[in-house]
Amino acid sequence: MKQYIVKNNETGYREEFYSLLEAKKAMVDNDAKGYILKIYSNGDWVDCGEIKLTGNNKTFVAGTKQLTANY
Repeated sequence: MKQYIVKNNETGYREEFYSLLEAKKAMVDNDAKGYILKIYSNGDWVDCGEIKLTGNNKTFVAGTKQLTANY
């Protein structure tokens, strides 16, 4: 499962989403930054980096056997 966190420290805005499209819309509406978390079924989580409004949001996750950029 992926969770998208959007926050703006200046205004105190913070919201969590499970849809990348909704997170990007909130980033534009609130002039905020977004981050991707990948959450595993056992409760472990990995920070997958910052959400980009344009381009590709696929990243390498450290400590995995990935051969291509993916989330």
